[in-house]
Amino acid sequence: MTQTIDGLTSMLNDAEATYERGDVEIAKAVEKFATAKAALFRDDGSAVYAGPVYAEKLAALTAELHATADRVAGQAVAVIATVNRLREAEHTDPIGNLSLAEQQQASARAMFVKEDAALLTLPDLTRRLVGVGAAGKEKVDCYLWSRYARQRIEAERTQHEESERPLDPTTRAQLASLTDAITTLEAAVGATPALTRVQAVQRIHAARRFQQGVRERVGDADGAKEGMVRAMLRSGRYASLH
Repeated sequence: MTQTIDGLTSMLNDAEATYERGDVEIAKAVEKFATAKAALFRDDGSAVYAGPVYAEKLAALTAELHATADRVAGQAVAVIATVNRLREAEHTDPIGNLSLAEQQQASARAMFVKEDAALLTLPDLTRRLVGVGAAGKEKVDCYLWSRYARQRIEAERTQHEESERPLDPTTRAQLASLTDAITTLEAAVGATPALTRVQAVQRIHAARRFQQGVRERVGDADGAKEGMVRAMLRSGRYASLH
């Protein structure tokens, strides 16, 4: 799993370069389309070919442009899928990072840690986790306390959602401190998230902006955007479009 996550992370790190290459490829495809489309007309603006032949050749040029656009935009789709896979991997139980002996120790002590994590106040639970980290980050303790502290966070949030009461500022601050302590212990078990939630959102937004940019450039080139505007004007719903 570690190698897989490393590979996925490497792909994300190359995303900006991928988008830059995609921009260049789309620019070339649009230029090629425009040149080939212009060649279908004489200098006086009349068509070189009769209607059916002209339509066939234009359709072929458009299909080639769209195929390139689909392939380039597909790179953004791959980025979004990678982000989702990394976010899913974050929720994978890291017990596989423990040795067999450590897993047996964890199994024997799990019930006691789970009970304490559920009963301690949030500040006391955070202090317990900080203490575990300060005590040398023994792997079994790091695994158990981070695991059940995360369950406590989910339980707190679920309780507030079910009661339809928003988290008060004090509780939000306590949960944030607890999350920081959990992250420290998870790192000791080798379970550090490859992406934070904010980073994931940023990556997905960047990918979608790239996709939208590809669609707009192709729409401008093949006349689809112009045709859509004309249709909207004919509908009478819009007096003008700027």
